[in-house]
Amino acid sequence: MALSNQTDPKEAERALTEWLARKMPEVQDVRVTNVVVPSSSGLSKETVLFDAAWTADGAEHSEPMVARINPPHNTVFPDSDFGIEYRVMKALDVGTDVPVPTMHFYEEDKSIMGGEFITMTRVDGRIPSDDPPFTATGWVLEELSPEQRATMCQNALEAMTKVHAADYKALGLNELVDGDYAQAGIDAQLDHWEHTFKWAAEGEPNPTVEAAIEWCRANRPADEGPQVLVWGDARVGNMIFADDLSIGAVLDWEMVTVANPELDLAWWLFMVRHHTEGIGAPLPEGFPTREETIANYEALTGYTAKDIDYYEVFSALRLSILMHRAGNMMIAAGLLPEGAPMKLSNPASMLLAKMLELPAPEGSVQSFIGNR
Repeated sequence: MALSNQTDPKEAERALTEWLARKMPEVQDVRVTNVVVPSSSGLSKETVLFDAAWTADGAEHSEPMVARINPPHNTVFPDSDFGIEYRVMKALDVGTDVPVPTMHFYEEDKSIMGGEFITMTRVDGRIPSDDPPFTATGWVLEELSPEQRATMCQNALEAMTKVHAADYKALGLNELVDGDYAQAGIDAQLDHWEHTFKWAAEGEPNPTVEAAIEWCRANRPADEGPQVLVWGDARVGNMIFADDLSIGAVLDWEMVTVANPELDLAWWLFMVRHHTEGIGAPLPEGFPTREETIANYEALTGYTAKDIDYYEVFSALRLSILMHRAGNMMIAAGLLPEGAPMKLSNPASMLLAKMLELPAPEGSVQSFIGNR
């Protein structure tokens, strides 16, 4: 799901050159070239690809980089802290074996690139597509054998377990628990997502989401279990795969928090379900089933997933809330007509209604897929 990027490549080249020169005063002759702004890069952040070069101690240096810009408007979440994403990725890069890009700088000054932004080393590889979905077309289906897909999924799941094994306290990430934007634990998560829904819906009713919020509050697990670092948006579509299908980088940390690891595992399961059952596509041959994925996770971690059904409903609720926001954003951008049913009736909300045996959302099912 994507809106058009607004960044002008020529202006980005000028701004990044001047900015990098200020950030690296110890070097000379800073140059930014080969600026590429993808036509779209999701509903939350804009992406700018570029090459940076400079001279230091008489030697030439160059590095491919990425800038991720947090636009001040048209955001998916009502409030967020881009700095937390940067600090989490920086801590993981320095202190763990979680594969993340090398982080360079976090810039709060919104006047430079139209929003706060972070820069990092560009990692080579490929990402399974959401639009069109990798379960329907693209390199995962067309170029990989079933055995290679199984390897891809195994490597990806192992990378997620490395996130859960990271000691967030030792990494200096206590702000995820007691900072201004802390959303740790299921109660804080429920409060955060109910707040997000009220903001996203702009006063409009959404019977499926509202019923699911009530269900999630009434059926929350009595024992929250272990509280670990969770990625938040755990799925293969947020990973860069190298040619040998190893994980080059784990991306997109805007929903990072501390919670039960099942929060990530359930999101992982639901996103596969969304990209198969939700859009009418079969599970690609070689991909593990839901039961196999859970068993594999348990074997890798030694942790027994006790409340996975609950957390999968919560995952469906979270994505349904994001789809309501996405629907409003795409209507405002002219990508969907006024009154389009997507914000109420989409694959996520249909699956959510099915899981809770609720009436199907009104209107024909409409997905962001293909709406560019």
